[in-house]
Amino acid sequence: MIIRDPVHGDIKFTKTEAEVIDCLEVQRLRGVKQLGTTYLVYPGALHTRFDHSLGTSYLSKIIMQSIRKNGFEIDNETEEIVSIAGIIHDITHVPYGHTFEDERKIFKRHDKSENFIKILANGQIGDLLNQLGYKTKLLKMLTQKDPTIKSREDPWMGQIINDTICSDLLDYIRRDCYFTGINKNYDDRVFSYFIVEDGKLVLNFLKNKMERSDARSEVLHLLRLRFFLTERVYFHHAKLSSGAMISKAVELAVKAGQLTREDLYKLNDWTLFRFLIGEPDPKPVDSPIRKLIERVQNRQLLKRAYVLSSATLSSRKSRENFIQKFNPPTNEREQVEDMIIDRLKNITKDKTINKADVIIHCLSSSSLKEAEVLIKNKERKIVQLNVRPHPSADIKVIEDAYEDLWRMYVFANPKYAKEVGKICEETFGRDSEYSPKKG
Repeated sequence: MIIRDPVHGDIKFTKTEAEVIDCLEVQRLRGVKQLGTTYLVYPGALHTRFDHSLGTSYLSKIIMQSIRKNGFEIDNETEEIVSIAGIIHDITHVPYGHTFEDERKIFKRHDKSENFIKILANGQIGDLLNQLGYKTKLLKMLTQKDPTIKSREDPWMGQIINDTICSDLLDYIRRDCYFTGINKNYDDRVFSYFIVEDGKLVLNFLKNKMERSDARSEVLHLLRLRFFLTERVYFHHAKLSSGAMISKAVELAVKAGQLTREDLYKLNDWTLFRFLIGEPDPKPVDSPIRKLIERVQNRQLLKRAYVLSSATLSSRKSRENFIQKFNPPTNEREQVEDMIIDRLKNITKDKTINKADVIIHCLSSSSLKEAEVLIKNKERKIVQLNVRPHPSADIKVIEDAYEDLWRMYVFANPKYAKEVGKICEETFGRDSEYSPKKG
């Protein structure tokens, strides 16, 4: 089977791989956008987890071709297993998964072992992988994390799909740039650096007893590109606002006993919206859940009313304190939101204001994990790129810049953003870094 991909061109799949692609569990990913609500900022960002999974599989083969050229033997069956792992590595994703899991912490992460075990236990994909005799090996690859740290059989196989710099990353960087219209890319030379050493996937920085400057510069370019996408795309304030609005609707539905994580596996992006609104019998027009989803559908987003960043806070401890209180769905976060809403009602005399009008959205602390990639240095040692004795000042600069992307937002109905901003300054005892426009 040949599929024309807009990013990689023609991609060839074996008959077995095509059967995996045709399974319902993989086809479901056609309805799950790769970048969630990013299309509200970048209209072309409509690519899906399905597209990305095919690209990840394709690039895993490119990496394995390079590994072979660099002297490591890979048999055809192993290549097919790794390729299939690329096809199915995202089958545990739910609609807007990263927003629900990483940003808002409503559910545990999709890549937890139990999620793969459940999905591969039965259904079309489980039955097919059983017939092929690949199920056990694929579960080992997909459920054991941190292959560079934990000792396990053939860690390089899992690393190709899911590690610091891997086929997953290399596909989504290229794909996300393409569909957001961002004119950036990396050089295919990066594939030539992959080797397997001591059973682990490593980038070779050694040539003729010297460090390969081209390898270092290309990896640094990847780190900068990952930072650029995070700053411009993944953490764009309108994308975060719309994601927070959908998450708040989901939180309210979960709290009311109307929705579970298991329900999300039966839904895609648009059927989730219909479910939350209550179609075919819609919820009342003043329902916070319905108001939030309809506003996202019409791009009537909540605006930044109050913003804090790492630069505002005097210490990392202060930032971690905000994260602990307001990143997951804590009682304190809900109480502060309710307090802001009550004060806003008293000030404006608008009794229609409800949970759809004010949302605290606090990002979690994050690190540029790609800087932890394993390399073979000029001393012939395998070390992490960002750990001594090998790190350089430019890597530290990128890591620090990535960490400085942290923000805590209070998003509010644009009509009352200024009032909410003033309430937040009094509540949190710090001036906002952003002054909202009126209305």
